Amino acid sequence: MIFVTGATGLLGGFICRELLRNGQRIKAVKRESSQLTLIEDIADQIEWVHGDMDDTTFLLEALEGVSAVVHGAAIISFDKRDEEQMYKTNVRGTADLVNACIKKGVTNFLHISSVAALGRKPDQIQIDENDKWEGTEYDSIYSRSKYLQELEVWRGAQEGLKVKIVNPSVVLGPGLWGSGSTAVFKFAHDAKRFHPEGTINFVDVRDVAEVCVKLLNSEIDGERFVLSADSMDFKNFLTLAANRFGKQPPKQPVPYWLLKIAVKLEFIRSRIMGQSALITRDTAKLSRMKYHFNNTKVKKALNFEFRTLEETLDWSISELKKMHAL
Repeated sequence: MIFVTGATGLLGGFICRELLRNGQRIKAVKRESSQLTLIEDIADQIEWVHGDMDDTTFLLEALEGVSAVVHGAAIISFDKRDEEQMYKTNVRGTADLVNACIKKGVTNFLHISSVAALGRKPDQIQIDENDKWEGTEYDSIYSRSKYLQELEVWRGAQEGLKVKIVNPSVVLGPGLWGSGSTAVFKFAHDAKRFHPEGTINFVDVRDVAEVCVKLLNSEIDGERFVLSADSMDFKNFLTLAANRFGKQPPKQPVPYWLLKIAVKLEFIRSRIMGQSALITRDTAKLSRMKYHFNNTKVKKALNFEFRTLEETLDWSISELKKMHAL
């Protein structure tokens, strides 16, 4: 029995599908308010447990009969108002899960982190598993939470867990429209005039799911792996996506002065509406960066090849059109 957190999200849902294809039984956690939209086709094949990740009694009970854990639950936000909740969920929730696994003797632990938890410098282009998070001005509140989350997992490794960590880049697939990584598809669909100046690193959700299950079933222990198919400048990426939607692609890079105005306006809008800001200083800064995350390690370790961007875009956008009547 595999225990999965974050199963109702895009990536979590595809990991569950891959586990089922491999003949695994799944126990997954969800709240009473959780939506099963992205996983409704297989929801009846999963044993659901209802509770919160900060409830240690619940976690100990949920791990009964479990042989391995795939931990993917996390809050993604770049709005400072969400920092406390993000720390509670991403860091303390992970610490509680690690502690529960140690107490129950569940040692096979696969953690889904992010490339955000890797170190980066302003003059750096290539980034891989050896680049350690240093807390520079190019790191966000989200990256800090993922870094601290990883520390809890590595602490568990010191206490007996057999740990594998994956660091995906932008995970592409047919998710909720405009939510999470699917926002990049909505941006292309909405025929925006401007495009970010930086690069986007991307990976197919099906590839991430396949790698996660391969690692879970392997003897690999105490290793992390960057999961990213490739990188491309935003202009070309959005052009390829917009063309598949039959939309006009963006033509002009976002001027820095306009980006600063957008941050201020979004700050005001988010406060008035009581919502998280979609554009922040962190996201504005990151949109101008030109990094490439190196995938050599996982390709060698698992003899794995990632899907091409063209294949991912064709599939993702075709599915999105059907799901959301676009």
